[in-house]
Amino acid sequence: MPVDLRGVRVLVTGASSGVGEATARHFAGRGARVALLARRSAELAQVVAGIGDDAAGITVDVTRSEDVKAAVADAAAFLGGIDVAVNAAGVADFALLDDLDDSTWHRTIETNLSGTFYVSRAVGLLMRDSGAGSIVNVASDLASFGVAGLAHYSAAKAGVVGLTRALAIELAPDVRVNVVCPGPIDTPMLRSGLEAEADPQQALSDKQASVPLHRLAQADEIARAIAFLAVDGTFATGTALAFDGGTSAM
Repeated sequence: MPVDLRGVRVLVTGASSGVGEATARHFAGRGARVALLARRSAELAQVVAGIGDDAAGITVDVTRSEDVKAAVADAAAFLGGIDVAVNAAGVADFALLDDLDDSTWHRTIETNLSGTFYVSRAVGLLMRDSGAGSIVNVASDLASFGVAGLAHYSAAKAGVVGLTRALAIELAPDVRVNVVCPGPIDTPMLRSGLEAEADPQQALSDKQASVPLHRLAQADEIARAIAFLAVDGTFATGTALAFDGGTSAM
């Protein structure tokens, strides 16, 4: 049976869809109060409505440092403090080097890496002052190996792993900081990328075949891994958990 998390106060970014949404729903389903942060207000409102009174939605662009500080303060006010923070906000746009323009590079780095830093800094300092807390970042298996067309994404996610390890040392012993590195996940972000292919169904089959388990992860599977690191993995900090169906073993 899942551990009852009533009284636990959780902040989740990227919570309007995909892993962020699944994580917010997972924690709420176990009794936690949840502050959901995302850029898309309409989608965010729908998720919050589905969770109920123990959730609040806060619209924020994580690439804006000052806005993140305000959003974290609002989340802490709603929750009465923050025990767990999950950085799941991210973007991934396929672009080979010939087409990888500065705008795409900066958007990818700013959202995936800088956004994770801005939230972790604001939350981590609050947690340190309160004497306890747990941060879980979401990176990727592509933090460990390269794929043509995703140099910008791999760089950002590798940065998230390095950031996690450094923050784990700086915020110890009061705050634990860990990162989960998923393989391909069946999310709207991945599906939109597949739909851009000439043959989306073949692209899906190829993607599944590239995973030793021959399937994509479901977002709720990643949410459970995040919850383990956040709550149950009490001796883990600075840990990068590969949760990728075997892709990093190849």
